Amino acid sequence: MIVILYTTLYRDGGAHLRLAALTMAREKRALGYRVRCEAVESKRDVVDALNTLTTAMLEFHLICHAGMYGPMFGTTAMPEQFSPHEWRTLPLDFAPDGQAYFHACRSGRWFAPFFARTVGVPTWGHHCYTTVSLRPDTYVWVSPRTGEDADVYVVGQPGRKSHGWLGAVAKHTGLLPPEPMVCHQPQSTSSDADYDRVAQLYDDVFVDIRVRGPEFSWLDQRVPKGASVLDIGTGTGGLLRQWASRTTDRVGVDVSPAMLACAQERDPDAEYTCIHGPWLPFDDDRFDVVTSLLSWRYVDWDPMLAEVARVLKPGGRLLVVDMVAKAAAASEWPVVLRHKLREQRHLRNFSDYRAARKRLVTDPGWQRMLRYNPIRAEHEYRWYFESRFPGQVVETLDVGRHTRVLAFDTGPITDSWFPPQSYP
Repeated sequence: MIVILYTTLYRDGGAHLRLAALTMAREKRALGYRVRCEAVESKRDVVDALNTLTTAMLEFHLICHAGMYGPMFGTTAMPEQFSPHEWRTLPLDFAPDGQAYFHACRSGRWFAPFFARTVGVPTWGHHCYTTVSLRPDTYVWVSPRTGEDADVYVVGQPGRKSHGWLGAVAKHTGLLPPEPMVCHQPQSTSSDADYDRVAQLYDDVFVDIRVRGPEFSWLDQRVPKGASVLDIGTGTGGLLRQWASRTTDRVGVDVSPAMLACAQERDPDAEYTCIHGPWLPFDDDRFDVVTSLLSWRYVDWDPMLAEVARVLKPGGRLLVVDMVAKAAAASEWPVVLRHKLREQRHLRNFSDYRAARKRLVTDPGWQRMLRYNPIRAEHEYRWYFESRFPGQVVETLDVGRHTRVLAFDTGPITDSWFPPQSYP
């Protein structure tokens, strides 16, 4: 069985994604395969489609829009994404020689390797942004009036988003042809993706977390004196050490035992706990503030958000600071330069930082780990948090050439209600 699922509602262009799915289904049937082709507009739809399969999948195709964590459903006003934990629990039944294909923007960068390791099948993805074309080997524009009998393909196409306006010209003139999908094998590399092997080097870099100037200042201003604090993705405990004299209850959680061992050694008065999955082993209504510095990208967003709401006292808040992928526009270059100069001036106060950072970033363990860094796009954070906390706005703390740092304050959370998700 070949399964082809596709989305039409999440963003503009859904009608063309449907045509691409129908084209693929026609071509697979012409080769003699049994094909199931249907639209899925939510996570629940995907689960229902998989639960009704009666035979193992030879090929699983998902034609959709995507962010760094993979396929996205619903609308940009209320986006849904399967969390890593949810992907592990989906009823995915592959034949012994089965393979998966994710026809979506940048699906080959983080998501396809993750899916291959997690599910254990060769997984194909696009490194580039995707578009639709009337030909698979050369970009040919698809008109909005294109009929259902036309052949339409999803292609990884360099263009304006990846190469600027010159890229758009090269795309339409054929000078930049589509890039083929890349296959990622399911070999076990999970140990390469954790922080254990670089814990000590990391601790040396962030022994004083104030080196993260704008990020630390933003958080520090929002943690009141006498607060009980939970730090998610605490690493080696740099944040909690800074708040030792002004908080009443300091708890840090992380998935890396080695990082937590460094944290506990430096700060024996705080509580550090290793977690696995989107569950927090604490009583309801325990904390005034939950923080996450450069770590939220690693957690399962919706399940963890529900847990955060549970362990927060009524009126408590979540504070998130994280780095995202977003290239600076030409108009932003003055800001990029201003922020770079601000960073250089700030780092003069930390004499050992540069040497420690060099040891970390040149370490082979760190370089291997970065291949699995699930950095997300800026719009994913904005759509996610601003849809779930109406009236609150994601702030920009720092703008770099290819990345930027965002911050979000949920404001007081007075109950545990969040917009319902279709799965689980």
